[in-house]
Amino acid sequence: MDALTELNVLGLILSAVLLAMACVKADRVRAWRAGINPAAEELSDASFIAARVMFVALAGVGVYLCVQGFGVSDDTAWDAPS
Repeated sequence: MDALTELNVLGLILSAVLLAMACVKADRVRAWRAGINPAAEELSDASFIAARVMFVALAGVGVYLCVQGFGVSDDTAWDAPS
């Protein structure tokens, strides 16, 4: 596997991690924050919605770029000297 293909696979893995982060429930995050810093102010539901939209959008852009990168890595295999 060449370096560009490895980079694309890593990008797909990171996009999957972003999607997994978007699926975490707000109550679980609130409980985690309360365990770390009980004096912290509560986060609104709108902030969680904005974070989810951002995570899904970033994952979508990452998948798009990786698919484009796989196309580029396939093209370079044809142009390589024998």
